[in-house]
Amino acid sequence: MTLEVVWSAQARSQLIATLTYIAKDDPPTAALVLKRVDKSLRLLADAPDMGVPAPVSGVRTYAVPKTGHSFDYRTTRQEIRIQRWYRQRQQPLSTQSP
Repeated sequence: MTLEVVWSAQARSQLIATLTYIAKDDPPTAALVLKRVDKSLRLLADAPDMGVPAPVSGVRTYAVPKTGHSFDYRTTRQEIRIQRWYRQRQQPLSTQSP
């Protein structure tokens, strides 16, 4: 069964900010990143366990190939909820200092 993908407002905002930043200097690359995100989400919708367990219980992480970015997500019976979009060089959420 294919699950619906739902973005949290924060994650969607983070993705849009990333794409906007990339597009300022290189619009074709921004389009390519979006294409890779869309492809990853289609694959994940059919196989939600593809991501690796994150440090936070119940959360998985998926690294979008050839983008340098990842997203954290949770699954329910009906959907995949994208909770966070981030640059892979950033620390995982649970290890960031206050």
